[in-house]
Amino acid sequence: MSYLDTLSKEQKTNIGIITEEAKKQGITNPNTIAGMLAIVSKESAFIPREEKSYAGTSNSRIRKVFGSRVPSSDSALNTLKANPKQFFDRIYGDRYGNNADEGYKYRGRGFNQLTFKGNYEKFGDNIGVDLVKNPDKVNNVRTAAKVLIAYNKEGIDSLKKHNKLGAYNAENINDFKTPVDSTLAFYHATAGSGKDVSYVKGLQKNDHLGGMTKALKRVNELLLASKMYVKKNKFKTVLVVSITIIAIYSLVKILKK
Repeated sequence: MSYLDTLSKEQKTNIGIITEEAKKQGITNPNTIAGMLAIVSKESAFIPREEKSYAGTSNSRIRKVFGSRVPSSDSALNTLKANPKQFFDRIYGDRYGNNADEGYKYRGRGFNQLTFKGNYEKFGDNIGVDLVKNPDKVNNVRTAAKVLIAYNKEGIDSLKKHNKLGAYNAENINDFKTPVDSTLAFYHATAGSGKDVSYVKGLQKNDHLGGMTKALKRVNELLLASKMYVKKNKFKTVLVVSITIIAIYSLVKILKK
């Protein structure tokens, strides 16, 4: 069974919505869109949602993801992860605009798991929505798509500014030659432009978290999906057909004279 065969109608619809929003914001390269979709596939599976509780996650996995931000004692970590509010406040509090007690409030949401008050403010301002007062709006499909594209555009610009975008054989967001290069670049943009290129590319062979493996495995199918699941504009299609018919009719009348 292919990856696309496992997707629900809602997931396929959302792929189309993301693709449409990307094009509205000037992203037209199919490889670029496929790379973005590949990262979304491992971040939220195309369903915008808040970051889930880690209560059922193994301590070893939590430490792989969050490192020294969580207790080294298993008993202490078990107690912490059983309380989502305390857990997220611990790992996200006092960072990137969050107060100590705002980690839970500004935990990951949306298609790309937008995290931290500073990002809610920045990208809310970018799309004209107050996400600081209304963080759950990031889980609205249309809002999530706008946030995702704005976030990725800034991420690629940051890679370019730090002279790292060229490592993925591109000079701008519409310049990716392959879906693999695009996936690597968007993984890097999501992880932060401060990461080394060697670290990101190294995940192709040694992926300790598993996200890169999932994204690369799916990206070629998502290249097709970005073309398959975009809704056709029926009015536009009818208009084009009507104009064509009128033009042909007029031409026939002229030729008969």
